[in-house]
Amino acid sequence: MGVSNAMYTAVTGLDSFGTALGVVSDNIANANSTGWKSNSAVFGDLVAGIMANQSGQQVSEGTGTSILGIATDFTTGATQKTGTWSNVMIQGKGFFEVHSTQAGGTSYYTRDGAFTVKQATPTTGYLVNEEGYFVQGVAGNLQVQTWTAGVPDYSSWEIKSTGEIVGTRSNGTGKDSLGTLLLSTFPNEQGLIRKGSNLLIASTDAGNAAVNTAAATNPEAGTVISGAIEGSNVDLAKEMVNMIIYQSDYTANSKAITTANNMLDTVVNLVR
Repeated sequence: MGVSNAMYTAVTGLDSFGTALGVVSDNIANANSTGWKSNSAVFGDLVAGIMANQSGQQVSEGTGTSILGIATDFTTGATQKTGTWSNVMIQGKGFFEVHSTQAGGTSYYTRDGAFTVKQATPTTGYLVNEEGYFVQGVAGNLQVQTWTAGVPDYSSWEIKSTGEIVGTRSNGTGKDSLGTLLLSTFPNEQGLIRKGSNLLIASTDAGNAAVNTAAATNPEAGTVISGAIEGSNVDLAKEMVNMIIYQSDYTANSKAITTANNMLDTVVNLVR
């Protein structure tokens, strides 16, 4: 490998570790984002020409590194108690599904269960996320409130571990099942694409979603915890260590460029 090649190789290190530092910064910035899943950079080597090793066999000449992709850690984050009945989290691998409009619109998946009740019409109220998107149940949009002559029909609610929502009638005559949260799992979670606002969309790489139904649960999805939301799974100590490592690697590659430049200067000065 020539001196000039060493400089180009070091540049690939600068690019890769710069990207890795960006991933770490993104994790730290989202340490308090509800349901956030931490990411990590996946490094891969670059090869070019052929060279001989000590045994006489031909091997590929290394020319640096690159970022092969970004891997997401989908382990469950910490439980954060809120005491609000409509705040829910999943203890397991499932995702909530929300639709951008009442009629359907775009389907998104999320681990952010900070839901509220939205009065969509004078007589109906639906469970929605912070963006106002409609939370999906096994039978469609989750209607959890109705009004009769301007008076709400339900005064309180509870969400069972299966995701079933039960409302207590305001007149004290009993309770009604108002639907069950739709919980989806995917064969390949890495195929989910971030769209911002704690939302994901499913690419073809994610595979076909497995969901619960009115008659059966989806065991892989896990259980629902009411009155709580899921914190991010970012390990700040780990991220700070990664930041130090990537910064040191970035500095080392910049030193390699400086060293190669000094060597080129030496060669140039030989002919003066």
